[in-house]
Amino acid sequence: MISIISLVLIIFILFMLMELMPGSPFNDEKLSDDQKQVLYEAYGLDKPVIYRFGIYVKNILHGDFGDSYSISANTPVASLISTRLPVSMKVGGAAMIIGSIFGLALGFLAAFNRGKVTDVICMIISILGVSVPSYIFAIVLNYFVGFKWKALPLLYDFRSPVKTSILPVIALSIGVMGVVMKFTRDEATSVLKSDYVLFARSQGIPEKEILFGYVLRNSMIPVITVMAMLLVSLLTGSLVTERIFSIPGIGALLTTAITANDYNVIIALSFVYAVIYVVARLVLDLVYGLIDPRIRVSGGTGE
Repeated sequence: MISIISLVLIIFILFMLMELMPGSPFNDEKLSDDQKQVLYEAYGLDKPVIYRFGIYVKNILHGDFGDSYSISANTPVASLISTRLPVSMKVGGAAMIIGSIFGLALGFLAAFNRGKVTDVICMIISILGVSVPSYIFAIVLNYFVGFKWKALPLLYDFRSPVKTSILPVIALSIGVMGVVMKFTRDEATSVLKSDYVLFARSQGIPEKEILFGYVLRNSMIPVITVMAMLLVSLLTGSLVTERIFSIPGIGALLTTAITANDYNVIIALSFVYAVIYVVARLVLDLVYGLIDPRIRVSGGTGE
């Protein structure tokens, strides 16, 4: 119920922001004031904002997000999103999987070798991944791997989606790897210094059993939390990276819609982002209970 109320409030706030936004979807200098007025009436933009909000919410329940005003005039927004969202989800999902696998592996490796050369190297990689924006990696990869060495395509192509997704996936996964590695290393280090792990080692329990039986489970909740938030940002598209590789995802669609003041597209995409975030939080709560049964008993995450 709280999630539904939150989504309704988000839509309402977006409507208010669009109302206060300077300009209009019909900024063509060739259009006269009378022509603009006709367009406003045709799209119902001359009606009070509260009335339009009620109609919009009613239409959303039927999967209707309205039509695009300027990006692709009279094309249903749902159609625009349905063709672009899968692209962003595939690229973002692949980047999340690859970044998480390497981040977890290197994070645990650093924790088990704390203070050693391996730990220092892993932390340097983590700092670079966290501090350097993904679009910098995208530009470097595009220039050297794509343009200079011609090892992989420069731009995304629907005819060869896997091959042309390699560079953007790598660029996006580096940041994920850096963040996941840092959180994993910090949490695993904390668990390794705990009394119950020290006691387990004193009993001669093998390191492999300590890793999977104690360290992995007890350090995963904070890591999974940050991974869920990273996943949401990747699934909703990386604005600059999609532009660099000409990926026809929803990130690129949003930047175009903002530039063109295409209100219906902006609101619909923001609503999609909100839904993905809410769903991620709900799934996250379920995962918490699977990792730590005590959370199911207490009825919360302990935060």
